[in-house]
Amino acid sequence: MSCPVNDEGGSSTPVARESMPAPVKEPLTRQLAYFQAENSPGVYAPRNWSCRAWFGSSGSTLLVTPRRIEPPYFPLPSIPGPAITIQTWDSASPGRFHIALVAAQLFPLLGDEIITRVRQEHLISEASFDRESRPDDQISYPTDRLVQYSTPAQRTGLGTDGLLQMSTLPIRGLAALNPQSEVNALTEVRVRLPADQQAVQEAIMQLETACLQLKQGCRGLQ
Repeated sequence: MSCPVNDEGGSSTPVARESMPAPVKEPLTRQLAYFQAENSPGVYAPRNWSCRAWFGSSGSTLLVTPRRIEPPYFPLPSIPGPAITIQTWDSASPGRFHIALVAAQLFPLLGDEIITRVRQEHLISEASFDRESRPDDQISYPTDRLVQYSTPAQRTGLGTDGLLQMSTLPIRGLAALNPQSEVNALTEVRVRLPADQQAVQEAIMQLETACLQLKQGCRGLQ
């Protein structure tokens, strides 16, 4: 599914991506579509949902929701209900500040170089790099570059650090760090589906986990 784009004045860089064999059963994949804006990473979401993308100087944002996303499109919307987002951040841009802060929280060893480089710029406070306590989040590391997490309903945490507000539904999420890359050095996926679509949500998490471990990311299923 092609997503309309709102350009914040930045530019996107084309990246060759791979098709992927589905790691989930066909009945679930038939309920999904791959949503993508030109030259940006895509994300799996329930078929017949609606999407919109933003490009800016720091990276890209793609938002998929059950209903059409209405204007105004700036500032970016804050979503109280079901939604799926994928955000990328570029290290050779103002996105490096967000990358460094996330790396300090989740990838302090892997992200040591960019953390140090941003600290030496002295443009954000040292206190910003302090590790935050997130007692309600459940966090795991499938690899040294990838974090899986869940933020419970009615709680703040990694899940609510993006476009998704705290709500009566939990949030599942992924964060992948690729510090050697200037483009898409950090990718964050957040997934919140209705309670009766938990099997679909689990399928999306499996697909996105597989995509984020491909060198150039996904462009859909084979």
